[in-house]
Amino acid sequence: MPPPQKGYKIINHHDVQYRWIMQNRRGTNEIVIEASAPVNGQPLVGELPKVVSYVMVTAAIDFGNANGWKPNDAGAPFRCKWERKGFVIPEA
Repeated sequence: MPPPQKGYKIINHHDVQYRWIMQNRRGTNEIVIEASAPVNGQPLVGELPKVVSYVMVTAAIDFGNANGWKPNDAGAPFRCKWERKGFVIPEA
């Protein structure tokens, strides 16, 4: 069963359609991005600062694609964090 669509926004980036939503979890802003086509694909979860911009959505997609995010395969969420002027993989 596909996830609910309510609240998600659509973005086309490099000819691929993604769904994204911003949410506040555990007192921090997060962005959740998923590819629109696959069902149960790996989501990208990015921790964001208090002030966010639309550019951070495309930056998260580019960072995830360059660092092993597989939006078409099932798996645990790919996590990243915004620091200063770009995304990094958080240390455990």
